[in-house]
Amino acid sequence: MAAALAVPAAFGAADLDLMMRATATCLAAVTLAGLAAALVLLPRRTPLWWGGLASALLTAGVLAFSGWLLLIPVVLAGASGGFLTLRGTGRGAR
Repeated sequence: MAAALAVPAAFGAADLDLMMRATATCLAAVTLAGLAAALVLLPRRTPLWWGGLASALLTAGVLAFSGWLLLIPVVLAGASGGFLTLRGTGRGAR
């Protein structure tokens, strides 16, 4: 996969700015999902919980400036959920 992206980028056939912004958007979306899980798991109103909340809000703010690139992690999440559902290994599968 890396070679498939690196070769066109090396010859100027790929827009590196767009690829970097799409990657950053996906990483921020995964970070926000992890922070949301931490807020559920951590004891409420502890200093660590407040730190997680502040981090989640800041990460959501960064994602708000991603524009249409935010569709990429949404589509990837939907595709993975659909795959797991069709394969029968998703949540609730036996």
